Amino acid sequence: MSNSARQTAPHEVPQDTRLVLYACLPASLGEAADHSVASAQRYVADAGWKTVETYVDRAAPFESRALCEGWHNALAAVEQGRAAGIVTPLLVMLSHLEEDRASLAAWQARTGALITTPWAVIDAADSTDLPRSAA
Repeated sequence: MSNSARQTAPHEVPQDTRLVLYACLPASLGEAADHSVASAQRYVADAGWKTVETYVDRAAPFESRALCEGWHNALAAVEQGRAAGIVTPLLVMLSHLEEDRASLAAWQARTGALITTPWAVIDAADSTDLPRSAA
């Protein structure tokens, strides 16, 4: 099993799919960062999906999600069957640290949850684990 979550290409997510929108925005940017959530909301609507819940944490984006309440609420919404997966403005908002990537990959393998972003660039013929940069 990979230690990276599988990002689902938009064409693989059926119309009317129920998703949780999750974002982790830098607290230091305040409302200036909110445009990414609004853009993701428009993307979901344009794709014909349904946002059932939106959770936004204000935290350092490169720190662990383990202490983020919204993150745990997003995971719970999927686990409880209220949504089929998570849409996020940027995949790095879900997991940046190695332990978070491994935890997310294990969670996704266990739940079968979809994870997608407005910028999911995956070969339509074959979705694969996305490589991580050493940012």
